[in-house]
This record gives sequence, structure tokens and C-alpha cells, in this order.
Amino acid sequence: MAKADMAKRQRPLTVDIPRPGDEQPVWSRVGVIALVGFVVGVAWPRLAGVRIGPSVPGDLKPTAETAAASAPPAPAAAAPGTAEPEAKPPETAKDQQQVVVGPGRITRCSDRKNKKIEDCGELQFDPIALPRLKELARCPAALGVDGKLPIGFELNFEKKEVQVVKGKKTTLPAATVSGILQCAAREFSNVSLEEVPHKHRRYSLVYTATFVPPGAQAEAAKTEAGGEDQEKAAGATTSETAASGLATVSWDTALVRGAPKEGDVVMRLVRGTRVKLVGRQNDWYKIEHRGKTGWVYRGSIGL
Repeated sequence: MAKADMAKRQRPLTVDIPRPGDEQPVWSRVGVIALVGFVVGVAWPRLAGVRIGPSVPGDLKPTAETAAASAPPAPAAAAPGTAEPEAKPPETAKDQQQVVVGPGRITRCSDRKNKKIEDCGELQFDPIALPRLKELARCPAALGVDGKLPIGFELNFEKKEVQVVKGKKTTLPAATVSGILQCAAREFSNVSLEEVPHKHRRYSLVYTATFVPPGAQAEAAKTEAGGEDQEKAAGATTSETAASGLATVSWDTALVRGAPKEGDVVMRLVRGTRVKLVGRQNDWYKIEHRGKTGWVYRGSIGL
């Protein structure tokens, strides 16, 4: 054994230097490995329909499943033998709170020195006031209210201000009146007086609002307010007959017309005004007041 080991140690040392061609890889083996990796990693999942990663951003076409999920649910069909619920009928005017308002009445006007003026003339404030006063039917304080409330207004054209004040002789409770006036103040808080023609500096007006609860007849309330055209002519004859005597206006505002029923309004008379009767045509009376004549419905003068 010692001699064999010594023979190995005495064997000459040789060094093999590889040629340049021997260091190049075998490309056939590389190609086979790449093909196998492509099939396992890329081609096989696509052929098998397996999604390994998320879809690319451009793949936004909705599938049938997503379209079905995003569609609104179909209404459930009624069970056999059960009737469909009936639609609730819309509310009519009889089922709602109503407010009937007649034309406004000027009670006072003054000049720049706050001096009272006797002849105030006319003031076109009704187109502004009437729609807003009728909206008081929506006021919480007016729900179920039955009665009349005079609502006053102080118009200051110099300061362009509209102030809502309480009228006199209301038939509503004090707490109800306070709540309704607060609603009225909000309704008129943004009113502009720039487009209202006027002659004097300040005006005081009053409107009578009649509150009609749901289910009540508004026609009767309009007749009591006296500001709406609720006059009805009775009978078939149109001939005028003579009449005489005195009468007193019983409505808050009685409309005096140039002809019965459909004539133009020539005067407005307030409650308590004394008039002279000069003629009659069915339920209409021809009256005379301060040199002017016209026709009024008999209900407005208490006949």
C-alpha cells in the first residue's frame, strides 16, 4: 500500500485547457427547456381557461354575469289569488286645508311728512299678496283651522319694506293667530316693492283670510269673505224693476259692478257702508253711493 501511494504521488501533473468551442452551451437543450416552460407557464393556463392574474385594464367588456348582477331587480309578481293593491286616489280640494282671500282694502296712506291723505287711490298689491296669503294653508299653525283672520300690511315705499301686522276681530285663538302671522311674515320677507306703482310714501292695507278645514265647503267661505265672485243670478227674467230704501254692506268687501253678474267692477265698498237702493234685477240690486251707481249681489248687502 505504501508503494502504491508513493507511485501516485510521483505521477506527473497534467492540466487540460478547454478549447473555445467547448464552452458554448448546447442550444438544443436550452430550446427544449424554454419550450417546456412556455407550455407549463403560459400556454397551458390559457388553453385550460384558468385565469392566473387580473385582467388587463382594456378588458372592460361586461360579461353576462356582471350584466345580470347590475340589472335592477324585477318587480315581484303577485301571489296567485291575491289582488294588486289599489292606487291611492289624489287628494281633492275638499280633502285639503284651504285659505280664501278677498281683495285688499286700503285703510290709510300718508305722504313723506307722514301726513294722512284722504284719497289714497288704488294700489296694485293684490297680485303679490293673494298668492302668498293662499299659501298659508300649508302653515303648520293653520292645519284644521276654521275661521277668519284679518291680516294687515304696512308698506313703506321709501324704505322698501313690507311689515305684516295683526288685524282686528279675528275668530281664531291667539296662539293660532301668532303662528299664522309668523308664516305670513316668512312668505312676505322677500317681497320687492320696486314694481308696484304707487303715489304716496306709505300705505296700510288689510286682507281677510278665511281658513276652511278639510272637508268643508269653500264656496260658503268665499261668500262670507266677500272678495270672490260668488254672486249667482236667479230666475230667467233680465228686466230691471224699481227699488227703494237703504241697505248696509254686510260683506268685508262688496264688489259693485257696472252690470249684474259679469259687469266690470266700478267700486269696492267695505262692511258697514250705507247705500241707497234704486233698482233690482233678480238677485242683483242697483245701488247709489256718493253719486255713483252700480250693481251688487243681494247677499253682500244682507238682503
